[in-house]
Amino acid sequence: MDINIFTLIGELIVIAVIILAIFIIITLVLSKILLKTRKLLFPRLLLFTLDLTYPVIKKLLILFKKDDLLIDRISIDLRNRMNRNTFKTLDAKDVVIILPHCLRAQKCPAVLGNSGLECVECGKCSIGVFKIICDKKGIGLYVVPGSTFIKQVIKQRPIKGAIGVACPIDLNNMMTSLSQFTTQGVGLLKDGCINTLVNEDDVIEILNIPKPVTHYTKEEIRNGDNAFH
Repeated sequence: MDINIFTLIGELIVIAVIILAIFIIITLVLSKILLKTRKLLFPRLLLFTLDLTYPVIKKLLILFKKDDLLIDRISIDLRNRMNRNTFKTLDAKDVVIILPHCLRAQKCPAVLGNSGLECVECGKCSIGVFKIICDKKGIGLYVVPGSTFIKQVIKQRPIKGAIGVACPIDLNNMMTSLSQFTTQGVGLLKDGCINTLVNEDDVIEILNIPKPVTHYTKEEIRNGDNAFH
């Protein structure tokens, strides 16, 4: 029996579309359960379908004028929760935190080096608070202007875990690209090119987790005897 190549291609396309539709439905159902009940139901399956269907769901949310960042927030929350127990077992020296350069103050005196901005702890933004804690614990802190610097960070310092701070899209992309490591992420409260904001308490809570476990607070750091220069 002769096989029409175009018919075969058409059938394969239909099958692919059906499979994609099934994955999208699985993603939406499991995501809704996560949002409604905060329960992780088949988390690895959800993570797989999220990564697979991300571009399509993103476009669908935009098409129907919904919050397209929702899919990024779900992915970030899922990775945070899946990785949290493993993250608790890491030593601080094996962890880095990657901060966006837009978090710095408008009159930031830091200069750009080979590993990103070199914070001088002037106290004008949140970065100085995080740096003091990182220095005390041995966590590597990097303030980067782009994703290319993240690759340099990985080359310079062997790590097992990474903390990311960024807008939802960039943070989701960062955590996905660093999936071979144990990641935790905190989204920005305010986006932009400069003077962005992040919940300091949320970041500090994660910085306190790697061993040795600490209990630093932003008040303790900001009011310390030698907090800022």
